[in-house]
Amino acid sequence: MRISPGESGNWSYQNINGQDYLGLRLTLDNGVRYFFKTNFKVEHLAVFPENGTPFCVLDGQLLSDYMKGLSAIGVRDNAGADDISINVELALNAVACYRFVRPPKCAIAHAFQPYQGKPYEIKRGMVASLYARDQKVSDYIVLDDESEAPEGIFRLMFINHNYRIGTRILSVGALIKVPRAVICPFRYLSRHQTSTNYA
Repeated sequence: MRISPGESGNWSYQNINGQDYLGLRLTLDNGVRYFFKTNFKVEHLAVFPENGTPFCVLDGQLLSDYMKGLSAIGVRDNAGADDISINVELALNAVACYRFVRPPKCAIAHAFQPYQGKPYEIKRGMVASLYARDQKVSDYIVLDDESEAPEGIFRLMFINHNYRIGTRILSVGALIKVPRAVICPFRYLSRHQTSTNYA
């Protein structure tokens, strides 16, 4: 499935099992209308797009960046013309997260090991890993470019099934803020692991 700016996609809301979710109303290539439910309930939002707000050029640019980052680690856009692949699903959630979700007040630093490798540029859309003190690894889409990260604090969207940080359990789509010092290239310390599941 391909999603492009314009009339084929509009941000809206839908009540599902008694909870209001932000989503994207899409017209598929075969003309069928479809509601893509993001992982974000209305209570998670800081910005509330009006019903019918078009999927705009910025949304398309963000989607492309996030899909490229996911493809780079092997999350392929391999669904059929009428399906949404895991790559597109995660990338659409990242677009919604970047545009509309309320960020946490504080950055998390103490829970993760500092990165000690060679310096590298952090780019919007790349998939990065964070390592806990016990070596457990979790993966995230980087939502911000360096220029959008005041004081070196980046917003990341969690992409694994679940992960515990202290007493908090993250699930797919969780938004966290962390300092640059703990952001590692994808699977920096555990490149041999290839059985990771996403979304």
